[in-house]
Amino acid sequence: MFHCPYCHGYELEQGRIGVIATGPMSVHQAPLLPEWGAVTFLTNAAMMPDDAQRADLARRGVTVEETPVARISGNAMVELRDGRSLSFAGLFIATRTTPASALAETAGCALMDTPMGSQIRKGATKETTVPGIFTCGDVARAPHSVSLAVGDGAWVGAQLHRSLVWPES
Repeated sequence: MFHCPYCHGYELEQGRIGVIATGPMSVHQAPLLPEWGAVTFLTNAAMMPDDAQRADLARRGVTVEETPVARISGNAMVELRDGRSLSFAGLFIATRTTPASALAETAGCALMDTPMGSQIRKGATKETTVPGIFTCGDVARAPHSVSLAVGDGAWVGAQLHRSLVWPES
């Protein structure tokens, strides 16, 4: 199971790819994956694509499977409720995340809900709603990615330093 096409799509070496819907954001994953293999979007009774979404999926060569998933077994084997089994090289799901700790809330930082989960609210400089507290990485941005978190960390370090040099700005 994977969450990010850009982090893991290449690993599937043009094998069959399944995208299991978990909610409305799931329909955005499937069109991103055809470069890495044949894609099946399993709606899983979690969402139904509208006409425009279906047209976009078809244009990208994505197959839509409406039978709900009964279970996943073995190495990416999807068993459907009607008894059929579909084998994939890998499966993607759209995850929703929340901060692993209450530290930000305890400090008084506001959270915000995003399509990918709950994150710490911040401004362009990554300063939270509490002056002097900055945030970066997965708790502060979507999509979640190690490389983006590292870049965020570098930016936050510079902004924090700036705030100490010029506290009134």
